[in-house]
Amino acid sequence: MGLSGERVSAELLGDTFDALGGAHALGTLRREVAKFTRQMGFDRFAYALRVVAPSLPAKHYAMTDYPRAWGERYLARGYFKLDPIIVHCERSPLPALWDDGAFHDRRACEFWEEARSFGLRSGLSIAVRDGPAAIGVFSLSRDKRLDVRGEDLAALVGRASVFATLLQHAVSRIRSPPRTPWPTSPLTMREVECLKWTIDGKTAWEIGQILGITERTVRFHLYNVLPKLGAANKAQAAARALASRLLR
Repeated sequence: MGLSGERVSAELLGDTFDALGGAHALGTLRREVAKFTRQMGFDRFAYALRVVAPSLPAKHYAMTDYPRAWGERYLARGYFKLDPIIVHCERSPLPALWDDGAFHDRRACEFWEEARSFGLRSGLSIAVRDGPAAIGVFSLSRDKRLDVRGEDLAALVGRASVFATLLQHAVSRIRSPPRTPWPTSPLTMREVECLKWTIDGKTAWEIGQILGITERTVRFHLYNVLPKLGAANKAQAAARALASRLLR
């Protein structure tokens, strides 16, 4: 895709789903993530998963192609405690764009300057929640400024969000015993259309204009999709619909 403004569609994400769904080893999964990263116009990626269960020690998993020296410094200096991007993703379901506004206090500014020295100048981070116990953070970074706005930004965030959810499911599948299958309740034609345009980065109002229905009706359809797929948000619903072959 790059950052040229090419529109994102469910068909394009189909290839991604097939690749992640067919991965049976973490090494294969890592190569697919690196491929997606380059297709999106970024240089590097990082994925971290934290699972916290009552009365049990927290479990952590990380997959990244960040420079090793940066990873070692990140852990040695305890940057995971003050990294404003991680703090944001743990508190909010909204995506986090890396910019100077995200770094306010002195220590955070020092962290930002160090990250830049390793080629991590700008990026995008997505939080993925799989129930109350599992929180994943998927980040894409590049050495150049991320100069993308409007529809291009919406499309970028949409595809990255769905990819992050598919990635977390793939990691959980490979590292853990199989879970309860995702629900496969059939979606209506309107629900499928609304989900496809949502992945494209369209707002409820824009989808209404395209389909000739009201914004309220679009929201109604998207709301109905969530319980059918057992999803917490639209991105997770889109990922699960792709997994169930409902958007083909």
